[in-house]
Order: sequence, then C-alpha cells, then structure tokens
Amino acid sequence: MKILRAGWQWFLRQTLLNKIIILGLFAVIVPFFLPTIVAWFKPTMINVGVAFYTYERTRVSQDIPSAYVFEKRNLVTNCSLRRHEQTLGADHPLPSEGSWVVIKLLIDNVSDNQVSNLRVGIRSPAIGLATRVSTAPPMEATGQMETPPNDGRRWFVVTIPAIAPRSSVVLSLTTPLDDTLRKFIYQDRRTVTIQVPFVASDQFHDYPPIVSRTNALKILNREALLRSRTGLAAEEPLFDPSSLPPDPTLASDNTRPYQPLPKTRSCSEGEAGIW
Repeated sequence: MKILRAGWQWFLRQTLLNKIIILGLFAVIVPFFLPTIVAWFKPTMINVGVAFYTYERTRVSQDIPSAYVFEKRNLVTNCSLRRHEQTLGADHPLPSEGSWVVIKLLIDNVSDNQVSNLRVGIRSPAIGLATRVSTAPPMEATGQMETPPNDGRRWFVVTIPAIAPRSSVVLSLTTPLDDTLRKFIYQDRRTVTIQVPFVASDQFHDYPPIVSRTNALKILNREALLRSRTGLAAEEPLFDPSSLPPDPTLASDNTRPYQPLPKTRSCSEGEAGIW
C-alpha cells in the first residue's frame, strides 16, 4: 500500500506534459500484459499456440507422367519446412499449380471439463473471404468474417462445437495466395501478423488469451500425432495433391501461367520452424 501511495504522490508531482506521456505509455503497455494479469487471478481453460507458413504446389515437368513438388516453407525465415516430390501418371487427375498461406492454431483445453461452443477470433492480413477451416483431429468447425460492434476492424471467427477435457485441437486456416497477398509478402516485404483478440465459450466469457509463438515444425508434428490417433494418415491433407481445390484466381484466368514463389533457403531443422 505504501508503494502505491508513494507512486501516486510521485505522479502528482510531475508536470502536465510528463503526466500525459506517462498515461500514454501506460495505455500502450497494459494491453500486452493484460492476458497475463488475467491468468494470474483466473487461470484460463484454453491455451493457444500459433504458427504459420506457405504451401506451394508446382509442376516441374510438363511431360506425362508429370512431376510435382509440394513444399511448405516458413514465412518468416523463408526456410523449407517439408518438401515432397511426386510423379503423377495420365490416369491420375492432374492438380493445378498454386500456393496458399496456412495459419495453424494449437488449442489446448487444459481443464478437466468439456469446453462447448468455443469461439476464437483471429485477425491477420493472411485471412480473407476465401479462407477455409479444417481441424486435426477432424471435427466440425466453421469460420466467417465478422465485424465487432465496437470496432470497425473485422476479424475471422472460428466456432468449434466441443473440445473434450485435457485434449488438443490443431486449427488450420488456409487462404489462397492471390496477387494481393503475394505482393504484400514478397514484393512489399511486409510482415504477416496474427492476433487472437478473444476466445469465448459456454463456460467462460470472452477474454484475450495468452498466445505463444509455436515452432512450425513442432505444431506440424503435434498435428500428425493427433491425426494418427484417429487412425488417419499422419500427414495433413495438403500433401495430397487431389485434396486441395485449385486457387480461385487461377481458375478465373486459365491463360495466365502460375508464377512460382521465390526460392527457399537451406536451413537447419532448429531454425526452419522459428518465427
């Protein structure tokens, strides 16, 4: 109590300009520490980890059978996370070339209770109307753009009906890398940010969660483990060339050839997934 009284007296002795500067800094700093402060007084039921990367599907041979490369690369370090080459014969439907930005959210229910009607708000330049939602293990999940009533900045809200106690879900948001997003990332070299303004459910009111930056390779391995427990293929379906629809921007202009993404760097396994 004495510390608070001394701090208040010190603040009162400051000039008007200093008081404005102090209050401005306080207003900027508090939002960053608010989730941590909330967690101290009320432990959260949901932990959120985030990672993201680009996925590219390119044809390296025009002959039949055709050779394709399927590659995941880190958006921050431009390192190749995983690269897979596959030859497809004439009897296999040939997929179109394209690239996507994939945002991964590792959602952990750390409580002993089921979380129902979970809603997660997400903001990112890499999310748009063409964003698709999937989960591992597979479960019902929907997502749509919404405008909050007290804020003009739109966010993408994902709804999951239920998450079992002490269980995890990897949420994937896949967005076609169109001309606008490609320019944003590779020409303007702007940073792709990811914010999770809130989580909410039937068990708790919305609050800003503590979001941890997760190594992309670790979250991919965690996703593979969740898939294997359900008896499905351990790798995510993006590696299956017939499972992902063609990029809508390519479908609208079949005469324009696909432009491959810039080459990736060769990185160590430890560096490849960081951000």
